[in-house]
Amino acid sequence: ELRLVDGGGRCAGRVEMKHDGEWGSVCSYDFDWDARWATVVCRQLGCGPVAKASPYAPFGQGTGRIWLQPFFCGGNEAVLQDCPHFGWGQHFCGHERDVGVTCAEAVELRLVAGGGPCAGRVEVKLRGRWGSVADDNWDMEDAEVVCQQLGCGSAAGAYTAGTHFGKGDGPISLVLVNCHGDEATFWDCEIRGWGPYIGTHDFDTAVVCQGFARLVGGDGACDGWLEVRRGRAWIGVCEDAVDIKAAQVVCRELGCSTVLAVPGSGRFEAGTGPLWEGGFECNGTEPLLAACTRRPPRSQGCAGHASIICSPYTGFRLADNSSGCAGRVEAEAGGTWGSLCATGWDLPDAHVLCHHLGCGPAAAVLPGGSFGGGDGPLRPDAFDCGGSERHPGECPTAVLGEPACPPGHAAAVNCSGLVSGRAGGCRQHRAAAPARSPPCPAGSRRVRLAGGPGRCAGRVEVYVNGTWGTVCQETWDLPDATVVCRQLGCGMALEAPRSARFGPGTGPLWPDAGGCTGTEASLWDCPASAQRGCRRGGGAGAVCSERLSLRLAGGSSRCRGHLEVLYNGTWGRVCVEGTSPATATAVCWQLGCGDGGTLVAAPAWDSAPAWLAWVGCKEGARSLWRCLSAPW
Repeated sequence: ELRLVDGGGRCAGRVEMKHDGEWGSVCSYDFDWDARWATVVCRQLGCGPVAKASPYAPFGQGTGRIWLQPFFCGGNEAVLQDCPHFGWGQHFCGHERDVGVTCAEAVELRLVAGGGPCAGRVEVKLRGRWGSVADDNWDMEDAEVVCQQLGCGSAAGAYTAGTHFGKGDGPISLVLVNCHGDEATFWDCEIRGWGPYIGTHDFDTAVVCQGFARLVGGDGACDGWLEVRRGRAWIGVCEDAVDIKAAQVVCRELGCSTVLAVPGSGRFEAGTGPLWEGGFECNGTEPLLAACTRRPPRSQGCAGHASIICSPYTGFRLADNSSGCAGRVEAEAGGTWGSLCATGWDLPDAHVLCHHLGCGPAAAVLPGGSFGGGDGPLRPDAFDCGGSERHPGECPTAVLGEPACPPGHAAAVNCSGLVSGRAGGCRQHRAAAPARSPPCPAGSRRVRLAGGPGRCAGRVEVYVNGTWGTVCQETWDLPDATVVCRQLGCGMALEAPRSARFGPGTGPLWPDAGGCTGTEASLWDCPASAQRGCRRGGGAGAVCSERLSLRLAGGSSRCRGHLEVLYNGTWGRVCVEGTSPATATAVCWQLGCGDGGTLVAAPAWDSAPAWLAWVGCKEGARSLWRCLSAPW
């Protein structure tokens, strides 16, 4: 029998063998430089290749018999006793030469304190304990091996941990590492010192990796077409290589939240060049796409680039209240929590949040600052929920054109989940501090568009008395659709189709819709229809212009011209005054017109309104909607 002892696990420690019922150590000449005996030991134990071997009692000296002194093993022996040796119990070395080995299965590598698996202080697990790696000459070749081993693509930076992610406070596992950059594992590099050691952490090392996966061509880092790292280059991935579970892994790896869609190749303008060969088989729980099983391609050729849309918001909560169902609205993005501005927060947004938190529908949107202003600047993101999304991260958001948020004007919500054991009826709202029993909400009636290509086109459905139902077609026309589009924040109505367009739907029929003039704020403000019954059935629909759209007009191609945005159904211009040069780059990227552009002041000869000015996109912005500007 063979075992490794005093190394913190079965794959590291002093080598011992059992002979005639007694355990004893193994010693070796120190001039057996190749130490192929270690290869035999690690393979015999099923512990992978050798990480480190030493004949100088690295795990302490044994105290009993020395059973074996192998010499000049070939490395392909099945068991250690097949190596040349002097016989059982015959040796010319003492316990000071008891050999020890650390196999690859006993050591682990990770990055910590960087907010994700691909950035942070370098740590190695030895003898069951994590410790830092110290090196006063840490460089990009060293960092490259770390990043590649972790499945994080190429290195983006090599640093002293104290300047970026903080020093370690435990043991030091490795000291003085020299890599060429092409080693298969970190253990293949030249390592001068194998610990653990106790000492100063002034030379702790850190790396930032580029990552194995990224999304490009979208509004931000959480949507776009998928690219992966091959060697030191980014390449695209075929759409049949990625399913919803692989998309979940990508979203998690990029620090985004849930996957919202895997829309295929038509959503984003994909690049050209080589493509990743094969696909990814993920169970959805892997920390990195590189950890998923690789599979051969399912078909010949590539139908298009894979694209993924993730939610950038990793969490939502209601703060500064004893109940989790009322409070100040806070969202987490990029690992940081922040309060949302109340300016663009309305009842449909609150409905989605309350349902997501398990607090029932929203009871009321309270005045901004009702639960305090929070810490730090308020997030200016304006959510545009329809009311039926699964969680707020699915709602469209924009910053463009939103007015500056007054200090302390944080969104506040009361969810109906605060009322327990009350079947019907509400208490009257009092002017005092936010009550635990909310007022009767008009928002308990909701509207959505279902069965269409997005939230701004589809079959009109209303939520009444706890049930979603469809709207009768009988008197449905464009003014009715106009009210629905306005109510949903989807711009102006383009069409008011019947059931042939989006289907008749299921659920109860609601015959009272219709008769709107088109100026009402919501469907509930329209005069109730005098008709009774639905001879033509349900399925009344609406196709809206959507709240925001973007184009370059009047030029010689779609990538040149006057910058125009569609706001509430009307196209308008963007003034050049105060608009940053990076705005041109963001627009070109968003339209799929390359990664650069130039702003030019050009007079317009038509009467289009001027919607925006002082658009302040920052360098690296990839969507106009995420840029601050003067109000509409």
